[in-house]
Amino acid sequence: MSQDLPRNLRLLCSYHASIVAVCQQLGVNRSQFNRYLTGETFPSLRSMRRICDFFGVEEAELLLAHGQFVELVRLRPQSTGVRAERDIVSLTAGELRMQSAKALVPYLGYYLTWYNSMSHPGQVLCALSKLYDTPFGVNIKSVESVGRPGARKFTCKYEGACFLLGDRLFMTVMETLTRNEVMQIILYPSYNNRIRYLGGVVSGVAARAPRPPSATQMVMEYLGKSVDLRAMMRRCSLYSPQDPRIPEEVRQMLSGGLRAGSQLVEAPVV
Repeated sequence: MSQDLPRNLRLLCSYHASIVAVCQQLGVNRSQFNRYLTGETFPSLRSMRRICDFFGVEEAELLLAHGQFVELVRLRPQSTGVRAERDIVSLTAGELRMQSAKALVPYLGYYLTWYNSMSHPGQVLCALSKLYDTPFGVNIKSVESVGRPGARKFTCKYEGACFLLGDRLFMTVMETLTRNEVMQIILYPSYNNRIRYLGGVVSGVAARAPRPPSATQMVMEYLGKSVDLRAMMRRCSLYSPQDPRIPEEVRQMLSGGLRAGSQLVEAPVV
């Protein structure tokens, strides 16, 4: 078998993050794709069409002598798929998540998440959250039970990704029941061996009309690796800021935050 096709494929792959990333986006088996790269086997007609569509080349072009193909790529980079990763945002986020996974191990577990309610101004909302490991990095899952203690409530569920960037924890979460809201959370990491509180800010959109964009302080209170889920969910509710069931440290971290002489809201350092 001619080595032109394998060499041309390797050239195209070199413009992407990795062969693994190419295989994932192509939806092909890594071992099988390696056989194409080594010249051990030739792609089926269906696989060839998928490969050509992905890289943006014609089959006849991909089968050119390697020297001719190199020249074609040099002259027509945009039309041959030799360009930045097609989904550069997802690729970069995925790399950040994987790089952060080890550093986030100490933070895995359950939390009570407290923040000033965007939909019920003047109230504090408590939710139950969990940071957990996956093959793709660390995820966060959060359940809100919105309403007063003992009153009828409605549930919001959020899921998203968590990663370290610089020296801050970033979380991007989506409401999974209605899919009409994304929240961005930025927290100070814990600089102590024993994690108690993670403080920061959360931004999102209030559920009340006219759904104004909002931002406020947030505190995540660490509970441990395992908890009584029913008991913790009973604590998830709306509270008055002076409610004694809110830990004193949490109340202090949720209050204030407006930088003197400005309209800038800053989360207190834990």
